[in-house]
Order: sequence, then C-alpha cells, then structure tokens
Amino acid sequence: MKRPVLIVFLLSSLLPYPVFAQQYKTVAATRTIDSLYVVLKTQNDDTNKVNTLNKLSVKHEILSNFDSSLLCAESAQALAEKIRFKRGLADAFRNISIIYFRLSNYQKALEYQFKSFAIDKDIRDRPGIIAALINIGGIYYTLGNYSKALECDFKVLTIAQESKDTSAIADACCNIGIIYEEQGNYSRELEYLFKALKIDIEKRNKENIAIDLDDIGESYLVQGDYPKALEYDFKAVAQTQELGDKDVIATFLGDIGNIYCKQDDYARALEYNFKAVTIAREIGDIDEVAILYSNTGEVYTKLKNYKQAKTFLDSALAFSKKTGDRKYIKVTYANLTTLDSATGNYKTAYDDYKKYMAYRDSIVNQGTMQMEISYEFEKKEDSIRLEEDSIRIEYEKENIIRTAEINRKKILNNSAIVILTLTILLTLVLINRQQIKRKKDKLFFEKETNLLLLEKYQMEGELANAKAMLDDYVKNIMEKNSLIEQFKVDNEELKEEVDEKRSERLTYLNKTTILTGEDWNKFKELFEQVYKGFFIRLKEKLPTLTQAEVRLICLTKLSLGTKQMASILGVSFNTIKVARHRLRKKLNLSEEDSLNDFVESI
Repeated sequence: MKRPVLIVFLLSSLLPYPVFAQQYKTVAATRTIDSLYVVLKTQNDDTNKVNTLNKLSVKHEILSNFDSSLLCAESAQALAEKIRFKRGLADAFRNISIIYFRLSNYQKALEYQFKSFAIDKDIRDRPGIIAALINIGGIYYTLGNYSKALECDFKVLTIAQESKDTSAIADACCNIGIIYEEQGNYSRELEYLFKALKIDIEKRNKENIAIDLDDIGESYLVQGDYPKALEYDFKAVAQTQELGDKDVIATFLGDIGNIYCKQDDYARALEYNFKAVTIAREIGDIDEVAILYSNTGEVYTKLKNYKQAKTFLDSALAFSKKTGDRKYIKVTYANLTTLDSATGNYKTAYDDYKKYMAYRDSIVNQGTMQMEISYEFEKKEDSIRLEEDSIRIEYEKENIIRTAEINRKKILNNSAIVILTLTILLTLVLINRQQIKRKKDKLFFEKETNLLLLEKYQMEGELANAKAMLDDYVKNIMEKNSLIEQFKVDNEELKEEVDEKRSERLTYLNKTTILTGEDWNKFKELFEQVYKGFFIRLKEKLPTLTQAEVRLICLTKLSLGTKQMASILGVSFNTIKVARHRLRKKLNLSEEDSLNDFVESI
C-alpha cells in the first residue's frame, strides 16, 4: 500500500489523492453535495461562489461523477476569470487536471496542472506550488517518465525543507522512494522511505507510519529478504490495529500470508489468510475476500488438497463475478487452470485457460492509455524548427530521387542494345547446357535434401530433449511448494499445536530458497539450448534490462502463468503483476500490445 503519489490542493488545504485507489467516504460526499447545492442557490457571483463550485467539483469527482465534476470546475473557472479571483482560478485548474487524470487524458491533466502552477507562482502560494509539483510529478510517474517525476519531487523536497514543512518533506521522501523502487534502486528507495518514517514517527502520524512500514516491507520482499519483509509487515499490522482500520489490517495480513507462502510455510500462509478473510467478511469487503479465497485455493493446490482448493477457488470466482472485478476473475481462472491440470482434468483446464485469456485480453484492451504525450506548451520552438527541417529534407529527398531517376533512364537506354545482344548469345548457350545442368541439379538436390532432412531430425531431437529438460527443471523448481501436509478450512483446526515432526519440516522449508544463483545458471543453460541465441538477441534489443526483468521475460517466453512465475521466482503474485506492469512501461507497450507477443518476437 503506497502513500499517495498525487494530491489535490483545494482552498488552502491538502487532500490525499491516491493514484491507485480511491479511499474517500462516498456516503459523506453525497450528503455534502446536497447541502452545497442549497448554499450555491443563495450565493452571488463572488469568491464564495467560486469556492463552493470548486468544492462541488471535488465531491462529484470523489463519486466518479466526472461530467458533473468537470461542469462545476469549468463554471468555477469562468466565474474566477470574470471576477479576477486567482486563488479560485488555480483551484479550478487543479480540479480540472485531476478529472482528466482520472479519465487517463494525461496531456490535458498536465496542461491544466501547469496553468495552476503558474498562478501559484504568481501569487507566491507556497502550499499551492508544492501541491502542483507533486501533482505534476505524479502524472509523470504514471506515464513512466521517472526522471521528470524525480525532478518534481526533489523540487518539492527543497521547497519543503526551506519552509520546514515536515509533512511535505515526508510526502516527497515517500514519493522519491517509490520512484527509486520502480528503477530498481532499492538502496536509495530504503534511504528515503526511512527518512519519511522518521518524520512521521516524530509527528506521531500513525496512519502514515503504518504505510511507511508496509512500503519498507514490500521493498525487502522484492529483494528476497523475507525475514525483514515479515518484520516490517508485522510492525505495520500492529500500528494499524491501534488505528482500528480493519480494511487495511486485512490487506496487511494477506501480505504476510503471501510472504509465508513464498517461504513454503503453508501452515502460516493459511493461518494469516484466514485471519484476513475473517476481517474482510466482517466489514463486507467482498473484493478482499475474493482475492484471499483465490490465494488460499492456490495454497491448497500446492498442498495437493485438491478438494479444499476447488472449494475456495469456486467461492473466489463467485465473489469476483459478483463484484465484476475482472482482474480477480482472471487470477482465479489461472489458479483453476493449475488445479485442473494437477488433477489431470485437462479438458476443464483448457476451458479455464481460455477464460483466463479472455479476461486477460479484456483487461489489456480496456480503455486507451495515452502513453505518448506531446507537450506543446514546452516545445513550440522545437516543433517549428522540426517542421522546417522536415520540409527541407523532403524537398532535398525529392531532388535526389528525380536526379537518380534521370540517370537510371540514361543507363538503361545506353545499355539496352548490349543487353539484348548478350541475352541472345546466353540463350543459345543455356539451351545447349540446360539438359546437362538439369540432370546435375537433380542429383545435387536429392543429395542435399537427404542431408538437410538428416540434420533437421538431429536438430529436432536435440531441441526436444533440451525442451524436456527445461520443462522438467522448471517443474522441479515449482514442486518445491508441495511438501506440506493437508490443512482444513475450519478455523478451530488452525489453532491446534503443530506436532514436532511437522515443525521440523516447516523449519527445513523456511530455509529453502527458490531459484538460487546456481538454479538460475542451470536454467539459463537449458533455456539457451531450447532458444538458441535468445539472450544475445535480448541484450542487443534491450540492453538496459535488469537481471530480474530478464528472468521475467524468460518465464514469459515459456508461457507460464503469473502464479507459476511467482512460485518459481519466490515472490508474491502482486509482485509479479507489478513487475510485469513496470516491464510493459519500460518497453513502451500500450494497453493493446501483448507482452507475450513482444517476447515471442525476440
């Protein structure tokens, strides 16, 4: 759970605005809208009315009523311009930017955020300047332009430090840490996350402390340091329990369950999954119940308790379809595919896999992500210069083509007679030799065909053998997760003491690592035998890939599912999703582009 990367500045107060999740109280927003419309009817065309319109815009945006939100913000803009109320105009521009951001129109979002930023600088509103920079950085972050995002957040950090605004310092440090994580610079990420944590502890901001702790735990998890990841996730849970925020507690407990699953400690994985499920059901968080049931079904599949796995996965599918969340439906169908394959029910596995692919494709094709943004307000002179250069180059190109065409015609005319004479002579010679050559060619072709067929069979045999060895090796890695005995859903049974023999086995599994350096070298050796020259082509095409990204691409080449990748690499399902999302950004793939198709093209 990340602290917000994007915030809204409205009427001299900073409001949290998460990029990845809406955490507003919609009921309160609905009630406020009704009362604000009552107030609006009594107001004259003055600054108070501008403020009311801006407040209405925010409340509508909270409820995802984007048309109404945009109408109120544009009305506030028009009135603020009319009465020359700069503060209200800056707020209106900022609200319009947020609406376009929610609609994924990042060009418009940047355009209006820069308008707001210009006014904030003009009236020297330091909080407004900080908010605008954080918003601009958040948009660049979403677009994958991390250098621009870092530039904005470091500016925020400088301004906040000058004004001794500790809250803004903590927010900037947290954002900087998140961006460094995206770049794979975990040491820098932890440096800034710990700075944010120190400030939040000094300010006794318990909510942010919990988020900071969870972010630190996630960083250690990605790096494969499971003990550290558990340490900070448990601290995050303890902090959140003091706040009584049950939905966040359920999420953190589920994260802990995933960590134990990665360590092959299925007993504790189930224990914390069930704790999270109990809380999620209590507060009616169906989305969380769905993903927790799916995760639990996956654990039971690894335990070969297929009956329990089927029960949980069917329930997860029912809950996911009830909420209509396609990403959870997709995950559950992937887990069902694994279960059906493990039980030998290949026809059902194939049907589930087709449904998984259908939901995966629907998510990929949902909406149109505008990943290529042209910032005209920053590049007008460059655009004019480029246009002039383009016209000049096109003119020179036409001249070159015209001259080349004239020369070509002269050469053809001068050589036509010579070519005709040579053709006649060659034809006579060829007719003479044609029969002899045909016989020789036939014998040569038959010989070469036999040699090629023999070589082909040898290569196919070697390739099939290498492919089988690679498949067996991947399977052996994944089967490390099938050593724990069966457990039951009943919560009472989870409370029973683990006998000494089980405890010894769990201790052994806790020390097991997945895909060590030796494993990876063996995997690469087998992979290269199947896909010869793959790593060379990958390095030439994508020289800046990290080692983790190379591993992810290799597993994608093997057409493995997300859960299978998570099992092999020893990370969480969410980590694989994040890693695939980052890889797609790094490869500049649009929502319509398939990562699998891209990898297959290498």
